[in-house]
Order: sequence, then C-alpha cells, then structure tokens
Amino acid sequence: MAELHDDLTSIVDGVRRVTKLPAAQALRERGDRRRRRRAAVTGAGLVVLALAGGAALLQARETPPVGVPPSSAVPSVAASASIQDVLAGRRQVAIVVPSMGGAVLAIGQDDDQVRATTRQGVDDRARWILRPEASRFRIELAAPRNGARLCMTAVHDAAPGSVRGQACDPAAQAQLFKIEQVADGSWSLFQGRRYVQVVDGSGALVPDLPENLTTTYEFADHGPAGG
Repeated sequence: MAELHDDLTSIVDGVRRVTKLPAAQALRERGDRRRRRRAAVTGAGLVVLALAGGAALLQARETPPVGVPPSSAVPSVAASASIQDVLAGRRQVAIVVPSMGGAVLAIGQDDDQVRATTRQGVDDRARWILRPEASRFRIELAAPRNGARLCMTAVHDAAPGSVRGQACDPAAQAQLFKIEQVADGSWSLFQGRRYVQVVDGSGALVPDLPENLTTTYEFADHGPAGG
C-alpha cells in the first residue's frame, strides 16, 4: 500500500507541475510582451519629441527676430531723396512726362527751346533744380551753359507760346512757376493764367495751350544740387 501511495503522490505532483509550469511561463511571456510594448511606445515617444524639438530649433534658427526683415528683403540701395528735398532746391531732377513713355524736359541742343524728348545723351540739358521763391519756383538748369545760369522762361508770343532757357533773372515773373501735386501723385506746372503743357507731336513745352490740364510731371532724383 505504501508503494501505491507513493506512486499516486508522484502522479499528482507531476500533474501539478504540468499544469502550473505553462501558466507561469505564460505569465512571464505576457510580462515580457508588455515590457516590449512599453519600451516600443516610450522609444517612439522619444523619437517624436526629438523630431519636434529639432523642427522647433530649425524654425527658431530660420525665423528672424520680430522687426528684422529677411536678408533678401533688405534694400540693396539707399532710398531716393524726399520730395521735400526736391522742392527745397537741394536736389537736381529730371522732369519726366509719364504720359509720353518717360520723356524728359530738355533744352534743345542747338536752340533754347524746352521740349519733351526720349533721346539718349541729354543729361546735361535735362537736369533741373526747383528753386523755391515764396509760393512759386524758378526752374533752373543744373549745369550752366557757356558759363550762364539758365532758367525756364514762359514766352507769351504767338499762341500757344513757348518755354525757353534764358538767363536767370530775379526780377523776371515769367520765370516763376506754380508746382502743385494732383490726385494721382504727379505734379502740374502753372504759369500766368494757364497750365504749362506738352504739345502732342512736336513735344514742345508751351504756356498758353487753351485746354484743361492734360500734362503732368514726375521728378526723378539725380543727386545733390550745386550752389
């Protein structure tokens, strides 16, 4: 009987081992799987944080401080002189006629008449200084001609008259022009009782054209005025 009891005990112990060991093994495997999943999730989170941190750092490096323009937006040349400097007689300018493809007012090469021209090489005949006198301006050629200072002068002879470069004369009322800004930002010239305008075709600048304002001007800066 003792032997039978021992055999039964051995069988029971074997059954217990068979039934318990897989359960314990399964628990260990589940625990391992959970640890691996946690490690994978943690690693992925660290990768996301690293990528986000890198992107934030890159953005911080690429974004300029507030109020500082990007390098490509920094002007490469200085801004032109202000219109106040032009109207104060401190700058020499080209008087541009925008309605004529950028033509400029210039004294003739062989005469003293002022015309609008698109010809090249007229710089010394097309640079002017607007000398203020009270509410009007004397429009002086920047470069003297034959040693003489020349000013635009309205000549009221046969209609529609003409504008000529004549010796500057402080007493000459025909050399004083009103310069006023119009709605589109360009400027008008007025002398006596009429606007000073350009005649189509000839390009002549005239003071007595019997019509409303059709010619306006812009001032293109060309550096400091001389004395």
